Amino acid sequence: MKLQLAKYDAALPDDVYLALAITGGVEDDDQRHTGFLVRSFDDENFLFHLGFNNGYRKNRMGSKYDYLLVPALEPETANSIITFLVMLLENTGGNVQYSIAWESEEYFDADGKLMKVAAVDGFTCATFVLETMKRYGLDLVDRQTWPLTEGNKDWQIDMLNNKLQLPVEQYLAQFDVVGKYPRIKPEEALGAAHYYVGDLLPYPKVAPAAVEVVSEMRRLKAE
Repeated sequence: MKLQLAKYDAALPDDVYLALAITGGVEDDDQRHTGFLVRSFDDENFLFHLGFNNGYRKNRMGSKYDYLLVPALEPETANSIITFLVMLLENTGGNVQYSIAWESEEYFDADGKLMKVAAVDGFTCATFVLETMKRYGLDLVDRQTWPLTEGNKDWQIDMLNNKLQLPVEQYLAQFDVVGKYPRIKPEEALGAAHYYVGDLLPYPKVAPAAVEVVSEMRRLKAE
């Protein structure tokens, strides 16, 4: 099935309450952002996302977002993820750390409470999406196949030095691992979600899917 995004103002199908959202520029080096589009039972749409350090938020969706329906997402799994997203906000008050590192260990306990809270721990917007889906049986990407590039290292340094304004302990812990973890981009998370059929997807399969995502964003922007 061809990867296709829809504009936020296009209504979700009647039986769909969860999708992935993305926004940002459509040039190769532009920054993009992702999170979960959640439709409430009274048909209001909200974005659950990690926007910055200790910035896990529920916001009303806006017109700048496009969304992707996830073919492998069953309704029961979607309901579980929505419950988790709501409870995580209640349990943390939004205090979920941003981090360039993403480990293979579990980040949440059986009750969905955040366990990994050391200074180096946390997520980007994309790895938060991936970790959440992994928790509910949708382990999308084989992170060991992601390249460690100079470009990604430069991005990590720029985030730490210019974008995040981390407390000193977090800054030092994360700066110590710069270049040791790959950057998984928002469009890669969406591309993997579209093509996932049960097996971990390697980078060579996800990279062209990410190009499709950005091409779809470009198409919708031009309409």
